[in-house]
Amino acid sequence: MRRRRLFFLIAMAAGPSTALASLPAHAQPGAPPAPPPREASPAPAAPDEAAPAQDPAAPRALGLGEEVPVSEAVRQEALQHFKKGLDLLQQGALGPSLAEFMVSRKMFPTRAATRNTAIVLRELRRYDEALDMFEAFLRDFNASAAERTAVQRDIAELRARVGTIDITGAEPGASIVVSGEDRGQYPPFKPIRVPAGAHVIRVFKEGFEPFERRVDVAGGQTVPVQATLRRLLRSGRLRVVEGTGRTADVLVDNVVVGRTPWIGTLSVGNHMVTLRGEGKLGSQPTAAPVRPQELTTLSLLAEELDASLRVNPTPPGASVWINSVNVGNGVWLGRLKKGQHHVEVKADGFVTGARDVTLDSGEREVVTLQLERDEDAPIWRIPPKIALDVSASFLLAPTLGGDVAGCSGGCARSFALGSAAFLHGAYELGSGLGFGVEVGGLMAFQGVEGRDAELYPVGVSDPDRGSADDDLRLSGALFGATVGYHVGQRFPFQFRLGAGVLVGQVRDERSGKFTARDGSTLYAEPAAAFSSATYLFLDPEVRIGARFAEHFEVSAGAKLLVLIAPEPPKWDSTIEIPASTDGIGTYRSDPVMGDLVFMIAPGVNLRYDF
Repeated sequence: MRRRRLFFLIAMAAGPSTALASLPAHAQPGAPPAPPPREASPAPAAPDEAAPAQDPAAPRALGLGEEVPVSEAVRQEALQHFKKGLDLLQQGALGPSLAEFMVSRKMFPTRAATRNTAIVLRELRRYDEALDMFEAFLRDFNASAAERTAVQRDIAELRARVGTIDITGAEPGASIVVSGEDRGQYPPFKPIRVPAGAHVIRVFKEGFEPFERRVDVAGGQTVPVQATLRRLLRSGRLRVVEGTGRTADVLVDNVVVGRTPWIGTLSVGNHMVTLRGEGKLGSQPTAAPVRPQELTTLSLLAEELDASLRVNPTPPGASVWINSVNVGNGVWLGRLKKGQHHVEVKADGFVTGARDVTLDSGEREVVTLQLERDEDAPIWRIPPKIALDVSASFLLAPTLGGDVAGCSGGCARSFALGSAAFLHGAYELGSGLGFGVEVGGLMAFQGVEGRDAELYPVGVSDPDRGSADDDLRLSGALFGATVGYHVGQRFPFQFRLGAGVLVGQVRDERSGKFTARDGSTLYAEPAAAFSSATYLFLDPEVRIGARFAEHFEVSAGAKLLVLIAPEPPKWDSTIEIPASTDGIGTYRSDPVMGDLVFMIAPGVNLRYDF
């Protein structure tokens, strides 16, 4: 289905009038007529009628905004490449067909060759090149209104799939390589267009440390890159010659640095060197070690490289090795000799991937290697950190317990309400397991009205019976140790268990109404008793949060506070209460809080880690 769709798109590239049968309108007198279109599929676009009128003595072609003289022999050769491209398309060979269309367009740039090239580039997902070619089509050729509308629609679609990289701050004349492709020198004429996705940018100038960075570019987005080059502090010199004395371009780490024989200053370490001559002449990647303050000489032999290879690694910044030579990081594209080649892709934290590739003469092979993550690699081990957080909570408890909180008859009791605040500090391992300390404070209130009570007159064995009202207040400080588990980056989850001691105080303000021995009503004036409260505590908690900065996160959660008293606080029985006609009375030394108290503490937390 994809091939049929592609044939249809290309057939529409120049309209019905540009089928192969239309070629005689462009041919020289006596030129053989073009074969009719194949009936098995829609006719692909052929050299078109939009080219300028030709002088039979000197045919001319339109290219890049101007007319260029083209001989009939060149034109016929371009036509043969174009036909070969069409045949390859029918076989589903996108890469080879693209090469033929591009050669045809270079020799004789016609409307059909230009648009066919753009369409195949798009099908190969080389969106930035396809966009450039579609724009060249509109700029250089006179197309019909319908065809211009179709191409403009293609351009709008591609611009959503293409981003730009705006490189600034580099040294003038520095070479720019993006994802293994030469993009000229700094400063570029305009921001560099690339397909949406991850790209490795390399900026190089002799005498400076090379700049390299991986960026992610979204469609329609411009990514600024500040490519400041630092002067070399440790360097050596490299001399590259061609063994037979030929002149060829010298590429160091995929950047053209000069022509053979070449001598230059490079950073200390291993570099990759190739030669690139006319046509298919060149040398395969060769390792070149550069030592401090030394001259390294490399003699390479330029030979016919009649195959090419493109390596697409995942992750995008992985290093690529061809025949044990490191050819750089990210996408690599280059020419090789026919035969077998060993391709490796390496990246920290991933299992090395390898593949043997056999290249035939004239073949252009694409190898995609996706590495598997090595879960045991040190790179994935998150380093330990120190975490500090502060939390504020609302306290809720059914009761503070004790005899005071017991209700019977007409008694009324409120829930215990209050608040708490904690400060935690912990040392967290890379696994998320952490150990720390916590300090905090709390205050809780509860009221009890109309509970059964007794007032004991001094010197009298029988108590005055009645009811009492109590207002309880618990306050104190907490000190403890914690163990916890914190996992997740964007939306972290935390479980923590603390244990320690609560050192505090319980205040009970009590008043009552009793029946005296003579039958009269006795109103006991309010009195307050302060009792020390020492509790052991456990406070398991769970939280879920959101990270809003590199080191900060906010979370919400709940804590269960369990208080356990070795000895519960009691009323101070030495406090004397005026008892009307019965004289002075006291309350019994009953517990004002229970020996086991449960509190729920929902709240918010702010965390900082480093």
